[in-house]
Amino acid sequence: MERIGIIDLGSNAARLIVIHIYYNGAYNLVYHQKESIRLAEGISEDGYLPPDSIQRAIETLKVFAHMCQIVQADKIFAVATAAVRNAVNGPDFLKVAEQYTKIPIKIISGETEAKLGYIGIANTIDVADAILFDLGGGSTELTLMKNRKIVKSISLPYGSVNLSEKFKTQDKISEQQLMELRSFLVRLLAEVPWLDNVNLPIIGVGGTARNIAKMDQRRKNYPSAKVHNYRMGTLALDDLWQSLAKVNYNQRRKFPGLSSERADTIVAGVTLVKTLFDVANGTNLIVSGCGLREGLFLQYYLARELAEPLVPDVLEHSTRNMLLFYKGNIEHAEHVSLLASVLFDELQQLHNLGPRDKALLGVAAMLHDIGITINYYDHSRHSAYLVENARLFGLTHREQVLAAVVAGWHNGASAKYVRNKIYTEFLGEADWHAARRLSLLLALSESLDTTQMQVVKRLNVSIQTGVVLLRLYPKGNATIEMQDIHQHKKWFKKEFGYELAVETVSE
Repeated sequence: MERIGIIDLGSNAARLIVIHIYYNGAYNLVYHQKESIRLAEGISEDGYLPPDSIQRAIETLKVFAHMCQIVQADKIFAVATAAVRNAVNGPDFLKVAEQYTKIPIKIISGETEAKLGYIGIANTIDVADAILFDLGGGSTELTLMKNRKIVKSISLPYGSVNLSEKFKTQDKISEQQLMELRSFLVRLLAEVPWLDNVNLPIIGVGGTARNIAKMDQRRKNYPSAKVHNYRMGTLALDDLWQSLAKVNYNQRRKFPGLSSERADTIVAGVTLVKTLFDVANGTNLIVSGCGLREGLFLQYYLARELAEPLVPDVLEHSTRNMLLFYKGNIEHAEHVSLLASVLFDELQQLHNLGPRDKALLGVAAMLHDIGITINYYDHSRHSAYLVENARLFGLTHREQVLAAVVAGWHNGASAKYVRNKIYTEFLGEADWHAARRLSLLLALSESLDTTQMQVVKRLNVSIQTGVVLLRLYPKGNATIEMQDIHQHKKWFKKEFGYELAVETVSE
């Protein structure tokens, strides 16, 4: 096993994450620590980091170094961004920090910071074309992504902390202050011509973006606390921005969903996001919980197998990673997934589901048995819980809940899910209808590999008057598979209105 520590010394906060890479190649986040250091706050006019900011940062880095020793990190990647990058005494500060921690910290350029954020986003959110922003305390990185590739990127020397100081937006804000901030940001973004009216989704990373998601979730009584891949429209963003601008610092500290430590910088940060939306004519906001730190890790992890740090398929990669992490039977999972795909295609005229439903069936098929990690008995219910809460990338929150239900129902539908609040609030009647049909296809597919020996190598389906004939082409004895699939005849008749007939064919 390899333990990777990653330290991100930002302008507003410092973060440490630890990710384990296991012997089978699976990886998992096992530790996260965040400390507010406000390096970008109070920088002198001649560009020097103040002594108290340096001291806060060093004390935090000493704690991070100690934690890396405790978790026995094999490698530590440590980077510093805008505040240190732009400070006259930035390099000297890092030399002192290294003396205390024995960890070399690299100052990265704005271009590198944008690229790492792109790697973190492009490998965890399944969107091909978008404007990416990483809004920190002392800078904002903007990237135009087309077909999952970087087309243009730029680092602007303004973030939530130094904008708040420049326009004095920490407490009560006048209309004049807000207008001056907006005008400044419009002029700033006008200098980036490739932003103009691109009419694309805007994907945001960083503390401001995450807090926007959390506040919007609280306003809507959203049934989940997940932030990654949370989506909101421009009207919701505009309403949130106006609500924040109307109240003072103490009132913002109590604003539902907002971290109190960001109460003095959130208005400047959200105003920048709002202005970016207006200039770019953004279609919607997608919040990413993965950015620079995940980009650093994936750049290292993917270099072992890929020429560039970009997985071919976000959903397939994260699904396989979860299967490996939970030590699932890979051959069985892949075979069940293959059989489920064939059944989905062959029975299309009966179930009338779409390509996205097929993708969810594939996820559920690959992960339907991971609950065995907890307990074999009632493992389908455990699988549902793990799928619901796994770091599965490439799915919306609703899709992940739906995939969890399908995995949980692979031994038969259960009313437990219908009564569970998170399921009922995410899923509508059409979703439950799809879940019943997808879980039946999964149940049939798993029955065809009951022995987990991949005896049924291929199959085809013939839809006749009132009967669906399933022809199996086994290599070896498929008696157990035949017995098991007959248990689903009643379910099949109830769901599709057809009798199910099964026969084996020798080749």
